[in-house]
Amino acid sequence: MKRCPECRRDYYDDSLLYCLDDGSALLDGPGFGCEPATAVLRHRAVAPDETTPTLKFAPSEKKTIAILPFKNLTGNEGCQFYEFSLADAVITELARLQSLIVRPSSIIARYLGSNTDPREAGLEMMVDSVLSAGFIYSEERVRVTAQLIEVSTGRIIWSESIDSSSGDIFAVQDTITRRILDGLDFNLSLSEQESVGQRPTKSHEAYEEYLRGRDKLGRFMFRTLLLTDCDAAIQCFVKATDLDPEFALAWSGLGACFANKTSKGIGGREEVSQARTALEKALSLDPSISEAHVLMGYLHLASGDKTKARAELDYVQNEYPNTAATYFLKGLLHRLDGEYDEALDSWAKLERLDPASIAVSSSVRARVYCLQGNHERALEELGRAGAAEPNHPLVKLFRVEVLFYSGNVGEASRLMGLLLDENPQMDGVRPLLALVLAAQNRRDEANENLSENALRLAYVDQDVAYWTASAYALLREKDAAFEWLERAVNLGLGDKIRFQADKVLETLRDDTRFRELLERISA
Repeated sequence: MKRCPECRRDYYDDSLLYCLDDGSALLDGPGFGCEPATAVLRHRAVAPDETTPTLKFAPSEKKTIAILPFKNLTGNEGCQFYEFSLADAVITELARLQSLIVRPSSIIARYLGSNTDPREAGLEMMVDSVLSAGFIYSEERVRVTAQLIEVSTGRIIWSESIDSSSGDIFAVQDTITRRILDGLDFNLSLSEQESVGQRPTKSHEAYEEYLRGRDKLGRFMFRTLLLTDCDAAIQCFVKATDLDPEFALAWSGLGACFANKTSKGIGGREEVSQARTALEKALSLDPSISEAHVLMGYLHLASGDKTKARAELDYVQNEYPNTAATYFLKGLLHRLDGEYDEALDSWAKLERLDPASIAVSSSVRARVYCLQGNHERALEELGRAGAAEPNHPLVKLFRVEVLFYSGNVGEASRLMGLLLDENPQMDGVRPLLALVLAAQNRRDEANENLSENALRLAYVDQDVAYWTASAYALLREKDAAFEWLERAVNLGLGDKIRFQADKVLETLRDDTRFRELLERISA
């Protein structure tokens, strides 16, 4: 048994070296670190026939599965939304099971419209089995042809055509879910048996609007970041809840829209309030929705209640330990408390559960390395993130932050300008631009980016509040700087190391208010 020097996880020694947890792989030799198992295939995969790569997985008690987007075989654009949303619905259903690890919707979004071989996709996602399906839709009937494939051998575990009335699309989803569990030979607990196949709504029209909403929300979150997509999703979820006010998943989807507006640098206090209202309604109707609990964790932070945020985290970790998004929240809470190693471990777990999260997980790791003063390592992580998703705006945003703190202020300024030109809807991150401009002594331009509208996100996000305080510190406006530092602390920023080490705050250190803030953090 050995320990990976980069991710600190144990792994086996073999011709390929594998971390114990969920198939992360290591390569033995100089220049190789801890990498996704798919990267291993490119370096040193040896197959029996020397043509088809065979991926070895580390032993695991839990089976892993991925659901590919359903292919629209009719060519009817009116039912195109089923491609993502039906797969997303099956994922949501399977994610309730503690004994199964299902890859999240973020990873399957990349396969929309592609002709990737299902087994190859399964290898890329490092799963034991993969579901591939296509559908033919008419006004009266829908037929889904599905196959469950064992990734290690390519064997078809089962193949079936499922017919249903187009007015009961949930019956198709339920049948597929049950066939997956039968094919994988699962023994469900009594509570799991009761939850699987439970209809979320009696209204077909409401369910269809919900599926349309999930498709548009997925498009916004994973592909476009366009407000038009998010607003269209909101309209669908509102219609679904109007048709069935007791439809918990639709309320959760609505809350997710507003919460993601905020997390993507677009929203503010109004969106946080709207998200909270919708998610509280969802949980009052169905307390078991993991998405709603995770998002409520972020909303509690946005309201400055870290205790409730931790309570939501504890709930999801206990009830749904295989939910990838949980570990982003866990890492965030550790990072806010200055617990850097624990944050890195959490985000390593996030990436193992969701290999498509490389851009996000590498970006947030880069921020930790930046806080530790290891700017070279931070830029390496951002290079990895950019290679995975070159146009991801948050990757570019955190590159600006790292460039600034590494002293490359000019490049940070240039890149920040490009980012906002490409994503004008992200007004909420303008305080970072203000910080960069203040460092260049461009006071008027810095103040323009600290307008009330630009500060919408700073009221609910501890890091944006900190950027705002830092900008005012460089502008030598002490009262404003302390006002926003106070807000950052109230929103959960308890990283004493960051406060003590950040040279940007140098002008504030001789003020008694600074010492009082450090005492509050220590307490």
